[in-house]
Amino acid sequence: MVSKRLIYIQTGLFALFGCILLYLSFKQVDFTEVLSIIKSGNNLVIMPVLITSILVYYIRVKRWQLLFETIKINAPTNYLFASLATGYLVNFAIPRLGEVSRALILKQSLNYEMNKSLSTILFERLADMLCLVIIILAAFLLAFLNESSLLNSFTKGVVVLTPVRLAILTCVLLGAYILYQQLKNKSNSAVQWVVQLIQSTQTLLKMENKWMFFAYTVMIWVGFYLMTYLWFFMFKESSSLSAKDAFFVMVLGVVARTLPIQAGSAGAYHFVVSQALLFLGVNLATGNALAIIIHGFQTILTLGFGFSAYLWLLNKKQSQNA
Repeated sequence: MVSKRLIYIQTGLFALFGCILLYLSFKQVDFTEVLSIIKSGNNLVIMPVLITSILVYYIRVKRWQLLFETIKINAPTNYLFASLATGYLVNFAIPRLGEVSRALILKQSLNYEMNKSLSTILFERLADMLCLVIIILAAFLLAFLNESSLLNSFTKGVVVLTPVRLAILTCVLLGAYILYQQLKNKSNSAVQWVVQLIQSTQTLLKMENKWMFFAYTVMIWVGFYLMTYLWFFMFKESSSLSAKDAFFVMVLGVVARTLPIQAGSAGAYHFVVSQALLFLGVNLATGNALAIIIHGFQTILTLGFGFSAYLWLLNKKQSQNA
């Protein structure tokens, strides 16, 4: 009961945080002007962004399928796509719950073991987290080479890594390893389930098509980049920004999206992107218009694919029971 209460409190606090950031983003904005800017935008940009977004969905499914092949499961593309899209929809409402829902859908639809499905999802998340760290480090390297960069403005006075933080991280990792070694010999069913999950995740490191997994991962992140950069050509003022500017905006946007805030980190994403564009010389109204369009378009895709996938799964279940 206490854990549920804590989850509700955490969810409520992050929702409040998102609302505050939304207020800070739009408190000085003339929405009539923003709407006028959006209407004047180049709508031809929408099609390449849509194609890129669909391709990213598909590539994520193919990468996930590759992980299932490693543990000798021939997972069908249609169910994986439906599970992924529904998981994104759940994450949109309750952050972090989408990953569990993906495994539950495969359990109910295809009778896959929960820990095996979760191990593939955990492996995916770890791979993407590693990519995010590499991309952030690359962004800081570019920022170091250019003292007046956007990232320097956002992180001024912030010390990311200190000896104390490094020592704490080392202790946490060491403690987690010792705990895992001790749990391996426990007979408790819940403990054994967790151990099997970890072991299944470790098995994925032995996949035969490592380079294909790497290629899929690179394509996904290139897609994420294009889903920011292509929108710059929506408006004349932002079209003059460079590919490097788009990279920095993408990095800040992705970091904002990692926050467990409902509706795809609404508020945090708008605030970070609009302020980043303001630093790059784009006026606040255009920056907010661009943030609204980027976030809004992905929201429409998430809701559209998510509800369509849910209805498809529901129809499949009803036809199987008939």
